[in-house]
Amino acid sequence: MKIELKQENHLLPRKKRRQLERKLVKAKRNAWQHREKIPVSVDALVSSSELENNLKKKKKKKKKKKSEDESAELTFDEEDAKEQRRKNLLEDNQAEDMHIKKLEKLLGIKSDRKTYLRGFVDDGLDFLLDFCDRDQRKQILLAEGDGEGNAWYDENDEDQQWLAKKQKERVKLANKTEDIKQDKTKKKKTSVVKFNEQVQTKMIDDDSMEDEEDFDEDEEDFDEDEEDFDENEEDEDENEGDFDDDEEEEEEKDDSEEAPIAKEDIYGRTIDTKGNVVKNSSSTTYIPPALRQKQNASDENSNIELKRRLQGQLNRLSEKNLSSILIEIETLYRSQSRASIHACIYQLYHDSLLSSLSLTGESLLAEHALLASLLHANIGLEIGSYILENFFQIFLEHINDEVSNKINDNLIIFISYLYAFYMTNGKIIFDVARYILNSNPLNEKRLELILLLLKTSGFLLRKDDPLQLKTFLQELRTICSSSTLISSSSKRLEFMMDTIKSLKNNDVRKLPGGFEPERIDRLRKIYKNLVKDKTVQQANMLNVGLQDFLNAKEQGRWWIVGSAWQKQTVQDNKKTNKNQKVEQLFDEKIRKLAKKQHMNTDIRRLIFGTLLTSEDCDDAVEKLHKLNLNKVQEREIIHVTVHCCLHEKVYNPYYTLILQRFCAYDRRFQISLQYHTWDRFKDLSLLKNQQLANFGQALSQLLISKSLTLNIFKNFNFIELTQSARTFLVELFVKLFNEIDDASLRNIFQFPSTQNYKFVKDAFRLFLSHFILNKTNYSELVHRRCQIAINQLSVE
Repeated sequence: MKIELKQENHLLPRKKRRQLERKLVKAKRNAWQHREKIPVSVDALVSSSELENNLKKKKKKKKKKKSEDESAELTFDEEDAKEQRRKNLLEDNQAEDMHIKKLEKLLGIKSDRKTYLRGFVDDGLDFLLDFCDRDQRKQILLAEGDGEGNAWYDENDEDQQWLAKKQKERVKLANKTEDIKQDKTKKKKTSVVKFNEQVQTKMIDDDSMEDEEDFDEDEEDFDEDEEDFDENEEDEDENEGDFDDDEEEEEEKDDSEEAPIAKEDIYGRTIDTKGNVVKNSSSTTYIPPALRQKQNASDENSNIELKRRLQGQLNRLSEKNLSSILIEIETLYRSQSRASIHACIYQLYHDSLLSSLSLTGESLLAEHALLASLLHANIGLEIGSYILENFFQIFLEHINDEVSNKINDNLIIFISYLYAFYMTNGKIIFDVARYILNSNPLNEKRLELILLLLKTSGFLLRKDDPLQLKTFLQELRTICSSSTLISSSSKRLEFMMDTIKSLKNNDVRKLPGGFEPERIDRLRKIYKNLVKDKTVQQANMLNVGLQDFLNAKEQGRWWIVGSAWQKQTVQDNKKTNKNQKVEQLFDEKIRKLAKKQHMNTDIRRLIFGTLLTSEDCDDAVEKLHKLNLNKVQEREIIHVTVHCCLHEKVYNPYYTLILQRFCAYDRRFQISLQYHTWDRFKDLSLLKNQQLANFGQALSQLLISKSLTLNIFKNFNFIELTQSARTFLVELFVKLFNEIDDASLRNIFQFPSTQNYKFVKDAFRLFLSHFILNKTNYSELVHRRCQIAINQLSVE
């Protein structure tokens, strides 16, 4: 059917006319389907298209009005925002001026312009002042440059021309790139809107309205190659959706740029870009791995998986595939927790080796022991010590079992193979054997354990330590002969005697039970081939006794480097109870007096109370010996005794007798008293007159008893003789001259014939002649014996 168009419709553009023709075809199709009147011309369609265009224009005008209203609503307070920005700039300028004044004050620069100019001229920077002025800078550049502001430009210089050209090209390229960046990035205006004293910032896109207008204009145009008008409308809807997606992506990028970038430091704390620690409210306290493992149920599943993998490796354990199994377990050690692997290996060994019904095959025990020794040598001492420590606890639990229980039998054989493969030395084997031998009563079960130990590792012990093995066999023979529980006709006793004979004669063939030394030699070769470091055989060998393993929880695992150990609270309670007993030994009066005399430690308070509560010097010395003090604590006896002697109101010879008894008991007390006396010589000026008198009389008694000699005065300051020192020496010598005979006096003042004491002898002679011999207030006895002392000092 041919479409008829009026002449006036030929005035329409070609694009518009084609649109109307397509619409007429669609309208006729729809009318025929709905059984309506079929349109013949496009006159009716022209009016409808004009109405649609008018509606679109009205919509555009409404959108423009809405955008203008919104922009007016958002920007009504821009003047306040500008005013606030101006105030902020003024405050910043004031803060900067204050900082400049502070620096001027520190540098000693006055704020007037003359000092500035003079300082710049002195430094040779006066041209910078002129160049900083904007007007002068323009004149300088125009006068000295190429007329375009390029200073120091020479037209005749080809290099400068080339550089100037390159510089202009770079400036143009930089301007172009900046323009491209400005076109791509949409600049957004921020306007401050105040509602109820709250400031809200909203972002306005300048180009959003222009993009919408361009997009509406694109809706009106259609490509000539399109066949259907509805398809174009669907494409437009898709483009609108893409446009909205682009806007959302840009907003997400802006939000990500505004968000601060958080990092993590080496301690696991969250920090910002400036390095400040960011406090996170959701952060929790640190939980150690051991506690974390108990709290998390997922760790139990991982342990089950780990145990399953280890069980698979142990199930296929043999001499041939020992290397691959060792590599697999080492990889597990690198990826899993060592404590978990130790626990799993110990549990698997316990379940597969320690059977209570029968003896486990020796080949199985030997291969498992070889694997444990290789892990001990290649990975660390922890695995071997962990297995031995737990196995010995089991050994103690089953030490009193009946003969039919074979747990300790298998355990003894396994430990013997560990010794054969260099995990431990012979010390642990002898400790286990003596523990079984000395445990009362010695029955047939314990005798069987000793026989197993000798049969498995007896010949190895004979090579390593024959002397100790000989002594043990003698002890074994004597104890067995004196035991009443073992009959002389016992088969086990006969086997033991045969074993001892074979060990004594070094005859492996006559050893009962079929000992196979070839197995140990073959497995030792495998051990040496699979050990990574050949020098660790002796270094990793555990030199630990049985009691060390049994008391590991109380005394710590000293054989493991870096092993953490916390002392048990039982011992701490014992110490506190001991301190409480010390306080309860003496009454309140003695405790207050000890506090008054500054007895600030428990040892000093104990010695002080013992001295004050004893009946006589013999009782005091006996009680002080019973305190069982160590050598360092024994020095406090000298310190406290001298302190009590000096602080008595009247001299008391009780303390001097105690010092004499201790000096006669051991020379270390004499040396401690000598050093303490030298310390007292330095502090004579701090002592009162009564204390000086007590010190002088006590020292004279010690000289008479030969507990000390006059050699202690080699450290005495005779050059600067103070009043306190003079009082002390006068009291010492007068007391000495009154209580000693002439022969003993000559012995006391007899110094060794060396030059070291020449100054001391001269000082004594000068002091005695000046302060005692020339004084008339002393008796004739004192003067006579003073002359004897001077004569003895004059002898060389």
